[in-house]
Amino acid sequence: MKQPKLHRLTVKNNAFGTVNNSAVYMTEDLYQEFSQRKNRAGIPYIDLFKRGMAVRGLKHLLEHTKEKSPNAHLVLTLGPTRKDETWYFVNYSDYANKSQNRFLTLYREIGLDVSFSYLHSNFPKDFMATKNAVPSSQLANIDRNFPEVIEKLAQKHRHKKALIKKTTQVVENLRNEEATLARNVDELKQLLAQSSISYYQEKLTELRQRFNKNYPETQGKYSWQSWIYENNWIFGVQYGEPIEKEQVGFQNIPDFLFPTLDGFLDILEIKKPNREVLLADSSHPDSYTWASETNRAIGQVVNYIHQIELHQLELQKKINKKYSPKLGRSLHMIRPRAFILIGTSSDWDDDKKEAFRKLNYALHGIEVITYTDLLQRGENLIALYTKKGQ
Repeated sequence: MKQPKLHRLTVKNNAFGTVNNSAVYMTEDLYQEFSQRKNRAGIPYIDLFKRGMAVRGLKHLLEHTKEKSPNAHLVLTLGPTRKDETWYFVNYSDYANKSQNRFLTLYREIGLDVSFSYLHSNFPKDFMATKNAVPSSQLANIDRNFPEVIEKLAQKHRHKKALIKKTTQVVENLRNEEATLARNVDELKQLLAQSSISYYQEKLTELRQRFNKNYPETQGKYSWQSWIYENNWIFGVQYGEPIEKEQVGFQNIPDFLFPTLDGFLDILEIKKPNREVLLADSSHPDSYTWASETNRAIGQVVNYIHQIELHQLELQKKINKKYSPKLGRSLHMIRPRAFILIGTSSDWDDDKKEAFRKLNYALHGIEVITYTDLLQRGENLIALYTKKGQ
């Protein structure tokens, strides 16, 4: 049979072990689809594929074909699944649907289990254990065969803590099992990682959509202050849960205090994303100045820092009284760094970006960041998390 036009792609992913740097072939139609299709972060699927992503279970497809024969070739296609001598053609759509259906089934059953366990533990009279529920004492008899364990976990209600404990034991035991069982552990880890990544990606999509709506800065549950508080992960792992000024009882501070991992506090002042950040300086060609809203915010922050220094001991005492037990350490109010969140910069040219950097450099202990910068931080965190989870 005459071979169709194929694209040879090298998949590079250290987590692939013995099949890292393996060649995978793709028919022309699927190659074009992957080249044009992009994920939410704007990355083409063909680039994700070369990093071992975009196709769930690709590592194991390679392992199985290589175990069959060192000369076996894996081809992903939109055509029928078939074999041509040592060439294994796998229909991408059929394979992806089968993988997705199993993922959604397991995801839904675990969700049902967790929700019932929570309701049962808090409202035992209203949510009684059914005849299908399995007592915690029987969890010790769960078979170590991974597929059967997962099937049982998906079908029967269990107490949340016992479920997590037993699942952890199963995963730990399977690490010492044969290679075939180890592959199932990898798939479970990928399942958990992809669930978390999907949540963060949804939050970034929500952030993009909020840019086009006129939400208030600080008032109400839909305000920018509320959104930032609920999604403080986007600022990075170097910060703990932020402290709102309403919870401190001291008004001359900005919208948020961000505890750092080493026990200090940074501050954040929030302005709307539709505000101007920079304006062209008409008296100096190719020059920019801070827009009036940004200038006011800088003035506010300078005053905040001054007030914090004047009332350092009082404020430090208030914060530590309430938050030190929760954080497990004392916090210090020694001249905090300040950040001002305002405007967007997605449509800036290189000259404006360079001016923004220069103006920021001239500030001491204060940095202006745009919502576009914040979005990029979130995308970078997801990319890092994805890489670690591979």
